[in-house]
Amino acid sequence: MDPQIWTSKDIITTVIATGVIAAAAREIIEWAKGSRRNARELSYLSVATAAALDGFAIVCRDLEESMEANYKQYRSVGSISIPAPPEFPADCDWRLVEAELLNELFSFANKVRQAQSTASFTSHFEGDRWSHVTAVKDLGGEARALAARLRKDIGLF
Repeated sequence: MDPQIWTSKDIITTVIATGVIAAAAREIIEWAKGSRRNARELSYLSVATAAALDGFAIVCRDLEESMEANYKQYRSVGSISIPAPPEFPADCDWRLVEAELLNELFSFANKVRQAQSTASFTSHFEGDRWSHVTAVKDLGGEARALAARLRKDIGLF
């Protein structure tokens, strides 16, 4: 046992230091938990969104191949519609995604709608029956690129 007697100043200093250290440790632990939770949320969001974009790209590729096969077989251009934009998960914290990528993702549905309008106009008024195929091919490529970027951002590829 230490023969030194603690003064009230020593006791108060020790109590305050212990409290500060405990509070700092608790904050570090909570920060680490939050960081892991955000990383898991971002991973889920990225994979779910990439899967939706891949599904859209697959539909686009099928339509493109169908039109090309129809043309090779019958020497005529069929009629296709550009598929509806993919639905992204609504139950996620989208603020975790980088702003530039978030803008591209949220703008994708508008690009699909714009392509639908433009292709219909071009087909009807200019007689370009391939306008839908071109739009489907471009949108499918963009969807695949966005999906790849989402996966790359979380370290999957």
